Amino acid sequence: MAISKERKQELVAQYVEMLQQAHGVVIAEYRGLKMGQLNDLRARLREIDSQFTVTKNTLLKIALDEVGMGVPADLLKGPVALAVAHSDLPKTIQAVLEYAGSNEVMVVKGGIIGQSIVQAGQLDAISKLPSLDVLRGQLVGTIAMPLTQLAGLLTEPGRQVVAVIQAATDGLVNVLAAYTQKEAA
Repeated sequence: MAISKERKQELVAQYVEMLQQAHGVVIAEYRGLKMGQLNDLRARLREIDSQFTVTKNTLLKIALDEVGMGVPADLLKGPVALAVAHSDLPKTIQAVLEYAGSNEVMVVKGGIIGQSIVQAGQLDAISKLPSLDVLRGQLVGTIAMPLTQLAGLLTEPGRQVVAVIQAATDGLVNVLAAYTQKEAA
């Protein structure tokens, strides 16, 4: 059944909005998946703030071009669906790859991260990255480490002066104590 021109425009607008809000997209061929399997995958992805959307290839190509994410034609051959990551891209990729690994009919074709096309083989490496919060923590630690070391170096001369004064004071106290014992004897 043919889709009206208005409906096509609506779909392109929906795709454009979805792509603009995405942190990344995984493109998969879903040929042979049953509706129950699609719903299972959608539920898994919803738990990690992602979605799985079956698309019309021609309309998707128009939307991708509109947002500046041109893709090779081979990624959009066959029945294609998008796994769209709204927050944690590595978790989304990992969930899709795990599902495809446990299901012989689903094929992960590649992905789009920003303006870059990612091949299916590269997605596995991306799925093993730590979450964005962990990466931010590592970055802060990397930046803070030299500052902490610098602060330690800057306070060290002061500690040394205090140690010298403390040693001199202790020495003077010992001399005075010995002198007072000698006087008393």
